[in-house]
This record gives sequence, C-alpha cells and structure tokens, in this order.
Amino acid sequence: MVIDGGGVNDETRPEDGADVGERVVVPYLHTRGINRVDVLVLTHPHGDHVGGLLSVLREEPVGTVMDGTVLPYPTPAYQAFLAGVKSRHLSYTHACRGMHLDLGDGVSADVLNPPASGTPYGVNPDNSTVNNYSVVLRLTYGRTHFLLMGDAEAAAEQTLLDSGSDLSADVLKAGHHGAANASSEAFLARVRPRYAAISCGRHNHFGHPSPATLARLAANAIQTFRTDQNGAVTFLSDGQTVKAEPFMP
Repeated sequence: MVIDGGGVNDETRPEDGADVGERVVVPYLHTRGINRVDVLVLTHPHGDHVGGLLSVLREEPVGTVMDGTVLPYPTPAYQAFLAGVKSRHLSYTHACRGMHLDLGDGVSADVLNPPASGTPYGVNPDNSTVNNYSVVLRLTYGRTHFLLMGDAEAAAEQTLLDSGSDLSADVLKAGHHGAANASSEAFLARVRPRYAAISCGRHNHFGHPSPATLARLAANAIQTFRTDQNGAVTFLSDGQTVKAEPFMP
C-alpha cells in the first residue's frame, strides 16, 4: 500500500519539472524490492499529496485506487491523477469510514474518515475543508497499530473522537504536517502513541511543524521524528512491538 506521493504545493500545474514521484517515490520503492502496488491511496487532492502519484501510476502495476476526495477539485494535478487512473482502467473507489482492507499476512487497514455520508466539514473546497475530508487509516498488524492522519485537522479529529472508533496506536502519523490546528490534546490523549512522525520540508514557508504541536507531543512523552531533521523514518513491527529507524538520528 502506498499512501500519498508528495509533490509541489502549486495547485496550478501537475508538476514543475522536479517530479518527486519520478525522483524519489518510484526509486525508493525499487530499492525496497517493491515492483507492484496493491493499493494506492490518495488521502486528499492537494498538490503536495497527489503530484508524486502520477509517476507511480505511469511506472508501477497498481491493483486498486482509493481516493478520499469528497468535493469537486478541478486542479490540473488532481485531474491528471484521475486521467491516469482512467487510462489504465484501474479499480477505483471513494474511501469512507467503515471500509476494511485485508492486506494479507495478518495486516489489515480500517478507514476511519471521511464519513460514509453527508458533508460534515462543509461544501466549500477551501484548504481546511479539503484537509478534513482526508482519508484516515488505522493499520493493524498483530498487537501493533498505526494511525495515519493525512492532513486531517481539529474538526476531523473531533469527528473521530465522537465516532467511538478505536484510535489507539503505537505510531501516529501526525495530521497536516504537524500544524497547530491538528494533534489536539484531547486527540493525543485518546491515541496514546509511543511515536509520532511529522512529514515536513526543510525551511518550508508554512512553518511546519508548529511549536505548539511539538510542545503537546513532548508533554505527552511521545517520541517524535521529523522528516526535515531525520530524513526517511521507517517503523518496523513484528506484531508485538514497533521499532523506529530514522535515516538520520
């Protein structure tokens, strides 16, 4: 399963000549001996999540595609993604709460967001609304769990809290790149992760991760890794415990 693919944050074009999918995602998969993607997940259609998936669609056999996009989003990058799915005649579904995936070898994934019906976060496709419709996945292997938040913000976190879903996880992929409007105190108290991973570019102009978010993670004794400081972060599970292996300590 590949979840999101990075990309440029410029919504006006699918790529800027520096295709992160071609330069990073596909080569990384190959270095790990991965030459087929069984499930390709797009959490939401923002350019910094969808752009890198275009090369994956072009260069890798893909089994099925799950898309968390709820509202119309006619940007070139997202439309190019949909065109790539269609041209390859791939199985395609809109992800929603309640879906369960058996990934084999004792690994499963449950979709916790977006809700199966309605538009609880609104119908205006502004950045915050689109973020809150992100696919949220809880992966399970044995007694270990991973909670992957996409760019979900506080509103989606509250919906998850209210849903009664089991949110406990060993590893939390922090929502919205560690922004201040995600990883609330109440949410962290429910998840109780040992580790958190924050995906963010070095010297990004958004200021991610927020000092407030880092402070909340630290106050809850959550060991946090950041891709701007640690590079790629690998979490290994044997079904009983999880071990973190950052590329740069």
